Amino acid sequence: MIRHSVPAVLTAAILFMAAASLAPLGQAESQTQPGKSGQTNQNGNQRIGVLTVRLPISVKEKNKFVGGLTENNFQVFENGKPQKIEGFQAPSQLPLDVAILMDTSESVKLKLPFEKDAAEDFVSAITTYRRRDNVLFATFDSDVELHQDFTPNQELLITAIKRVKAGGYTKLYDAIYRVIEEKMANTQSAESRRVILMLSDGADTASQRTLKDAIEMAQRYDVSIFGISTKNFTGITSGMVENADDKEMRRLCEETGGQLFLPSQKAELFRAFEQVAHDLRQEYIVFYTPDDQEHSAKRRIIRVKLTGAQGHLYHKLGYVY
Repeated sequence: MIRHSVPAVLTAAILFMAAASLAPLGQAESQTQPGKSGQTNQNGNQRIGVLTVRLPISVKEKNKFVGGLTENNFQVFENGKPQKIEGFQAPSQLPLDVAILMDTSESVKLKLPFEKDAAEDFVSAITTYRRRDNVLFATFDSDVELHQDFTPNQELLITAIKRVKAGGYTKLYDAIYRVIEEKMANTQSAESRRVILMLSDGADTASQRTLKDAIEMAQRYDVSIFGISTKNFTGITSGMVENADDKEMRRLCEETGGQLFLPSQKAELFRAFEQVAHDLRQEYIVFYTPDDQEHSAKRRIIRVKLTGAQGHLYHKLGYVY
């Protein structure tokens, strides 16, 4: 279970009640999940006992969002078979549930002031836009610690970010798994767009969960992970070489429909946060009902093709049902 920070003691009773209501993973799977059976679709109709997939898609050309696309520009395939698109949003109008996970282990100690400043700017950008979006702030080192639960309150979030200090090992995969399981799997709005913004040097040194566990948990609950790697960050200038840790972070992000950023300078770090905030407002959402409705617990592979337009597609690559 995520440990709550000491400064949050004034709300401990509320947080304890929320934690007590969290179902174990096996129970949570039987409840309504985003884009799956029992979900209310974008037309307001309830689909009972039918698997429906909600697929957020970003399209970029030369690192810029490609706008003006319609559902006719997309072809969706599941396990190699074409699927009929039944709903489409452009851009997405879904409310956001964003969890900011900040690495506060010893390895990022010198970078922490820059990380905190950039995270504060990100919170300001997200919470100023519209009041129906919520942000959570948690850190991970030797522990996974919740500093501020989901809220649209900018002041509470920035205060929580300012308080954190660095030290300890790195439980990156545990942090992702626990935040999804305990805080995102059972959010009040089944229609919300669930996102994790992960800030880390990418070197997991202490998790019990694996990279595969984290990816499968994110795909199960329609959580896209955006990563900002500080492995090459100096705050001044440096070469940007992608190492093994960065490649694992890239896999974590791209298989869940997010993106990885590798800033090496302070300005690039701030731009990475700005890019994530911008991209979350520019996504297309595709809805489809798979031809295969069998609950087999086998992995399903998703592939999307772009027709009549150019661009690189970002979307989750599969799920288990």
